[in-house]
Amino acid sequence: MQISSWLTSTIPRIARKGIGPVRESIREAHQAQYYPLGYVPAHDGLRGLMTLGVVAAHVSYQSVPGAALYIDFFFAASAYYITSLLLRDIEKRGRIDYGQFYLRRFARLVPPLLLMLAVYLLCSWLFLPPISSALKRAAIVLSYTSNYWYVFDPKSIEDLGHTWTLSTEEQFYILWPVIFACLVRRLGVTWRLAMAIGAIGAAIWAWRILLVLQGAGPLRLYTALDTRADALMGGCVMAVILKLIPDGKYPTLDRLWPRLAWPLLLYWVAVTFLFWPATGPSFNYYYFGSILCGVIPGTVLMTMLIRSSGTICHRIFERPHAIFLGRIFYGVYLWHLPILNFMNSYGVGWRYRLLFGLPLSIAFATVSYAYIERYFLRRRPTLSRPQPQAPFAADAPALSPLLVRSQEASSRA
Repeated sequence: MQISSWLTSTIPRIARKGIGPVRESIREAHQAQYYPLGYVPAHDGLRGLMTLGVVAAHVSYQSVPGAALYIDFFFAASAYYITSLLLRDIEKRGRIDYGQFYLRRFARLVPPLLLMLAVYLLCSWLFLPPISSALKRAAIVLSYTSNYWYVFDPKSIEDLGHTWTLSTEEQFYILWPVIFACLVRRLGVTWRLAMAIGAIGAAIWAWRILLVLQGAGPLRLYTALDTRADALMGGCVMAVILKLIPDGKYPTLDRLWPRLAWPLLLYWVAVTFLFWPATGPSFNYYYFGSILCGVIPGTVLMTMLIRSSGTICHRIFERPHAIFLGRIFYGVYLWHLPILNFMNSYGVGWRYRLLFGLPLSIAFATVSYAYIERYFLRRRPTLSRPQPQAPFAADAPALSPLLVRSQEASSRA
């Protein structure tokens, strides 16, 4: 009894002493981070909760069958943020500062990725030799080609399969600033620009449908940039439209946004747990589900969170724990699949993988944010205080193609 009493009093005290410095580091990093488009806490909370859904789906897809639509949501959100930054550059400088743009992307994405890969290689060397396969996977990840590598040789990358979304977005980051600059030079920041981007998205959507009709498999449709970029174009269109329709220009529209909060919340809850069968989305997902069920409702939800306040969605997504998860979501996404796969290699059941894998992912992500991401965030220029409008994150978690491949037979039904 004395030992038990000592443990119950000592362990929490030690934990508080250990967590305190990390909490302060996270607070400092958040305060030092530069939000060029402002900050909306609800966006952090939303991405944090959706990232938990992705982690749960990687453990047991049946628990969150609608998480496939989160992919489209995150792609659209990321593209919205990137295009908004490009519009800001054009407005302030009359051109896009490519050097600063790519430097920001490097500082935000690469250091945490390098840390995760270093630990992954160390654990592979110590516990899962030989290390040669792990080295090959790490090289593929760092080349940002894992999305197409997965199409042609999925076995060689599956331990780090979740990095396909990083590759898709990095390819988008490389191509889009140049394409967008050409479109703006030709069309200006006008409704013609929005329609042109929409036409690009529609062409990509039609290309994916054509591939389906020609018998392309789920991996080809699921991971490649040329089949997923319609979701990215949806976010780009949203950025241009919000630039063309500033807050307050149409009072009737401004009054509409708060009224959409409950319908949007009920929709996303229903689509998460009820809409798709437990075996996963059928090929209808590639025909129309991605755009109509993921991208459009996602962009409307983001806009509602920006253009209104105090709704049920704000009250949920602005809870402190949700906001904290949103701040470390990139790290949670990076770490969760290697941890889950490591546990799976030792035969750990899915319930225990979720029970222990999720807290471990959050712990590693917290340390990464506090001591790696913080270092680079502090080197950005700071604002005196957050501004009222904000972007979403520029990094998108996504479901592993392993889920798609494992469900290939059932999805053809």
